[in-house]
Amino acid sequence: MAEAAFSRKQICAHRGASGAYPENTGAAFHAAASVGAGWIETDIQCLADGELVIFHDAHLGRTASGSAQVTSLSWPVMAELDIGSWKGDTFSAERPMRCEDLIAWQGVVPDRPGIVWEVKCDDDLAAVDAAAAAVTKRLRDAGDHHCIVSSFSREFLSTLRPELSAIPMALIAEALPEDGVAFCQEHGLKGMHLDGHQVTHESARTVLDAGLALRCYTINDIKEAQRLLALGVSMIMTDFPERFLARD
Repeated sequence: MAEAAFSRKQICAHRGASGAYPENTGAAFHAAASVGAGWIETDIQCLADGELVIFHDAHLGRTASGSAQVTSLSWPVMAELDIGSWKGDTFSAERPMRCEDLIAWQGVVPDRPGIVWEVKCDDDLAAVDAAAAAVTKRLRDAGDHHCIVSSFSREFLSTLRPELSAIPMALIAEALPEDGVAFCQEHGLKGMHLDGHQVTHESARTVLDAGLALRCYTINDIKEAQRLLALGVSMIMTDFPERFLARD
């Protein structure tokens, strides 16, 4: 039993249940769903062939062997990478997934978690255009896919927003930028995703009083999560969703 029960919709599994499982893998996503997380946060990058791969780092080396820049690779190369063994031999069969693979996984069971897509994208025009086109295509084809699209890249968000007007989007930052709320309002974004450890009463009120949702990453401590919820934060992203969700 967890120390304190949070509602399902308040808990988002950061890269899946990544504390105990290799991040951004089927194993981590299944584990997040099995403990009752209402949301899963994950990362997508646009590969050289236009495919969208679920992968966090800009370069191989930490969770997969190699050193190549991820966006320089094609899907057939990415698809063969072992992204599980770094977390333990039992995960050696884990391979990267594409955006549409996770969308399909979500759709198999009606109450599977919503997906918070964090789009990794450089701010140069070619990268922004390629990522926006790829994300637009996948999400337009996904029907009623339950998701939020987020990014640190303002160029990406401002390019994507007109293409997918019905999908909620959020700007990611560490501490609240002085112009963060104004940017969200100008571009029709519905929320901000901030480093929870840097959120204060003042910064929370600034976001919430503007009518924006405030969601926080990456919180693994129960008391810190309770502090943030008391400030009005609506979602806690955590590596350990099992700590927050009481199960019978």
